[in-house]
Amino acid sequence: MKELFEYFGLGQREEKTFLRLLELGAQPVSVIAKQIGMPRSSMYLVLENLAKVGLVEEFGRAGIKYVKCISVKNIPDLLKVKRADLQFISNLLEEKMLDLEMVENKLSVTPTVRFFEGKEAVKRVYEEVLKQKEFVAFFNPKLVKKAMPEYHYEIPEGLKARGGKAREILIDCEEADEYMLKYNSKNHEMKILKKGFVFESDTIVCENKVYMISYGEKEVSATEIFSPALAKTQRVLFDHAWGSL
Repeated sequence: MKELFEYFGLGQREEKTFLRLLELGAQPVSVIAKQIGMPRSSMYLVLENLAKVGLVEEFGRAGIKYVKCISVKNIPDLLKVKRADLQFISNLLEEKMLDLEMVENKLSVTPTVRFFEGKEAVKRVYEEVLKQKEFVAFFNPKLVKKAMPEYHYEIPEGLKARGGKAREILIDCEEADEYMLKYNSKNHEMKILKKGFVFESDTIVCENKVYMISYGEKEVSATEIFSPALAKTQRVLFDHAWGSL
């Protein structure tokens, strides 16, 4: 029985009270306290803990409050509800994990690094970038269109839909002209590098993070670095390159 009560987050006092109350049946709090040998004030707290998880019920009769255990046959139903609640919380935590990690990272002094492998993982990086109010990027649209054609317009379309701001420096290629013609705007500014300057990966700089994305022949991957200092340095380098174009 100990494990059952621990599963509900209850201790020895609740276990002892529940088992004794099973024998006594419905009783006023004063009687239960006397039977258990516990002060009435403490008994109220124990019964409240049992009631919170649904193991006891209260009812009034002739102006007196009585407490009784639920039917033992109903305990499995409580366990099902408990498991369903835990699954819901687990799903919610998984859904909010990235947001929680962003908060956690802001309290950290040491840079933290995460790796993402595969198209679906890199798509999650895109989603993280789109949560930012503003970002800057060195972008190779030719590589992205070749390696991830289904996600080629993921960021600019998401940026336009959510109303964020961005500046991008593109390599000089046919895809860059097409990309710029379609998406260049006041909130999404673009400039094209001079011919001959080519980079084989993308770098996205947010307020506190730097994302480096590599597009291979068969696979793509990304590295996320949380570091306000590194992000600031990369922003300075980007601003210098932007100003020279």
